[in-house]
Formats: sequence, C-alpha cells, structure tokens
Amino acid sequence: MSKERQGARRSDHPKHGFVERIRIAEAAGVSVGTVYEYFVNKEAVFGAVIDRELRGLVIALQARDAPRGASIGETLGHIVIAGMSAMRYGPELYRALEAVPGATFRRSLGDARVTVIHFVRALLEEYRAELRVSDLDLAAFVVVSAAEGIAGNATRDRFDARLGAEVVSLLNLYLTGTEAG
Repeated sequence: MSKERQGARRSDHPKHGFVERIRIAEAAGVSVGTVYEYFVNKEAVFGAVIDRELRGLVIALQARDAPRGASIGETLGHIVIAGMSAMRYGPELYRALEAVPGATFRRSLGDARVTVIHFVRALLEEYRAELRVSDLDLAAFVVVSAAEGIAGNATRDRFDARLGAEVVSLLNLYLTGTEAG
C-alpha cells in the first residue's frame, strides 16, 4: 500500500481527529477539553486562526499612522510596513492556511480582500491630485493584488524592510509615475 493511501487511511480513522486536537491543545498550551469546549472540529480551529490572522492584518492596514500631509508614497510606506508587521509568522503561515480543507481560507481571504480594496480605494480618493491613474476602483484592485501577490510569494529571508521599500516604490511608480521619496 502506498504511503499516500496509508496517510489517507489514518486520516479517516476515528482517533485521527482526537490526535490532531491533542496536538492543537499542546501547541496552544490548553487542555484537550478546552479545545473541545470552544471548537466543534479542527476546521473550526483553523477557521478561528484564519479569522484572527486576517482580522489583525486588516486592522493593521487600516490603522494608517502616516503623519498628516504625508505624500501617497510615505503613506503607502507606513501601510506596507504595518501589513508586513501584522504577518508575524510571515507568508509561510498564509501558504499553509491555503491547504486547510473546505476552502475556509479562500472565503475568508476573499472577504478580507474586499475590505482592503475598499480601504485602498478611499485612500486613493484622498490623494487623487497626486495620482496619474484615473480609474480608482481598478487602481485599488491592482495595488492590493500586487502587494498580496508579492507577499504571498516571498520567503522568510526576503520578507523584510527592503522588500517593503521595493513594494512601496513599485506601487508609487504605478500610481504617480514617480519614484517614492
């Protein structure tokens, strides 16, 4: 019997879920009973982790602590760094969450993406006079998709301030036609 089939067979075993909950409880530093009390199954645990991570990311992006009167490039710099900081486990966690059964991550990510696109759209409206782009809806989509794509493909050794600066430079060049400065 192949290793894949053996693994699938073990996953179907009734005790497999219990073993997984033991691992989850150990990692969280709580009892298995606590895990059972709050989560009906491991998908619910993953759902809670996904919701927490994405909510934290959206909150960090929306905090926008750039000083008043800052240029779009400076503001993007603050937002990109805040977003990267919110991804405290780096892009690897997000890639791992994509493998969660039931498309939980994809649905949650889609909801979070819509929220962030609306936020970026409102931000672009504030800076309309600085922008070379005219379709702010499309520009917001491009900005979010580019940042998400770069972050999603970065490795831990590349997920740093240098990458953040390059992303800001790329987005600023797209939005304004000039390099961030």
